[in-house]
Amino acid sequence: MTQASVSADIIHRIQSFRDKFGDAHLYFAYHAAFPIALTPDLLYCLWANFQQDIQGDNLNIPWIAVADLLLSPLCHEVGHELYEMELETRNVLLEQLNSNPRFNQHNHQRIKTLAHFLLAYIKPQLKSGKNSVRTIAQAQRWTALAYIDPEAAARDLALQLTQLSLAQKTEWVRMSKLAETLAAPLREAEFKPLLTYLEGMRDLARGHEQGAASKFDQLPTHHNRLLVAGVTLPIPEFEESVWTINTVKVPPPSLHPLEFERAELIQQPRFMGSGSQWLINRGRGQAEVFYEQLGENTVLEMVQIPGGEFHMGSPKKEGNYREQPQHLVNVAPFLLSRFPVTQAQWGAIARTDKVMIDLPPAPSHFPGENLPVEGVTWFEAIEFCERLQLQTGRPYRLPSEAEWEYACRAGTATPFHFGETISPKVATYDSTEKYRFGPKGKSSKQTTEVGFHQAANGFGLEDLHGNVWEWCADHWYENYIDAPVDGTPRTTNSRASHRVIRGGSWLDSPNVCRSGYRYGVPPENRILTIGFRVALSLNNTKIN
Repeated sequence: MTQASVSADIIHRIQSFRDKFGDAHLYFAYHAAFPIALTPDLLYCLWANFQQDIQGDNLNIPWIAVADLLLSPLCHEVGHELYEMELETRNVLLEQLNSNPRFNQHNHQRIKTLAHFLLAYIKPQLKSGKNSVRTIAQAQRWTALAYIDPEAAARDLALQLTQLSLAQKTEWVRMSKLAETLAAPLREAEFKPLLTYLEGMRDLARGHEQGAASKFDQLPTHHNRLLVAGVTLPIPEFEESVWTINTVKVPPPSLHPLEFERAELIQQPRFMGSGSQWLINRGRGQAEVFYEQLGENTVLEMVQIPGGEFHMGSPKKEGNYREQPQHLVNVAPFLLSRFPVTQAQWGAIARTDKVMIDLPPAPSHFPGENLPVEGVTWFEAIEFCERLQLQTGRPYRLPSEAEWEYACRAGTATPFHFGETISPKVATYDSTEKYRFGPKGKSSKQTTEVGFHQAANGFGLEDLHGNVWEWCADHWYENYIDAPVDGTPRTTNSRASHRVIRGGSWLDSPNVCRSGYRYGVPPENRILTIGFRVALSLNNTKIN
């Protein structure tokens, strides 16, 4: 049967359903087409929750519509109280949902409301003791995420694929079929390479080797690897009459000792008891670092951060509600760049092959190779990490908010890693204001070169207070209620969610530059106060 005849048959089937039961039943079918697996309970929940259109007008869907739909030719029983629609039927119904002004106008899209509903519905099922229930719930989750956060859906799918071997042919076919149901939103979000990769793996699993080779040839690969939302997928190769996956061997980074100068602010009485003054107590520290070569004269310094526990957030006497409640977080060992990414480092990576989006070669308002890059969006920072991953074979990423604060504090519990206050002699910020009883200075006019103050914390990191804000991986939440306690990023189910920035900038008051201060801004913000630094998980990186 040709695609045209299939479409005609499907349209006729849908029209017959409408002719028999009326518009209200058809509207219910639109909503029921969103989940990829249907149960009577799920359909009754849909019926109860979607009795109005986006203007609030009643749809007048009768309860019997649940049974009428399940018993109609639009649905097929595939298990005990488990039903599904054919892919073509589902796609046509969703297209009609999206094109109907009762369900899609301006920024109000019913399909996104359905996605959030489905995520809430399957949440307890993801923790079920039955593997079959968890498997279906996970597929439903990817379906919902594809419409509201396609990057998260693509990343989760890619991570699942990294667990499969070539021998698991049935699972490759199942994952390919699942991806077909998500094709429209993933393609719209420019994740077509993931779909092509799965088509190739499906052909390979079915023994269609020429078709598989043709699909793999279409992929934008680097060293025979495909990068999808920060996850590296190896491309199978045909060698000596056998398909194999050759993992690219990346030489483990060699750690070197790093000597650095620490700085601590100490209040000392003046001579003859006339008040007090703040002095900088400087001392030597040592850490371990590896050097990632980005170009002929450009190096990225990655400092090893030991794992440990710390109290994240600020006490009530110091911070506001956004920094509370304080909670104990356990952070695994990781690596973090010693300084914010510089303009030289940015330029070296911006010239490399594109993964998802173009990178401006020189986005900064204040030019200077050793100045921190600024004026970059969160999405551009992610693209930088993914290009860096392609170049090095190491999974670079943005740090989580918890990792950032843990690394900034470096074992301290004071407002700054320098101590109880901050000074323009150790950081770049608006020092016309003072913090508590600390010193004052002049207002900063711009960023300063990274490492200019030679005032590292106990881990050997610099420029954490002021200079530029730093993007974190987390989506923005107003407080720490129900925040993760394992150091992982906290995310929402929306691509448009604000993202966390930390550290303050050259333009900000000292209060904003505290270790615990946090703020959220739109991910597409491109302003001259925001930069970033990069992280690397130790459990994915072998160290010499």
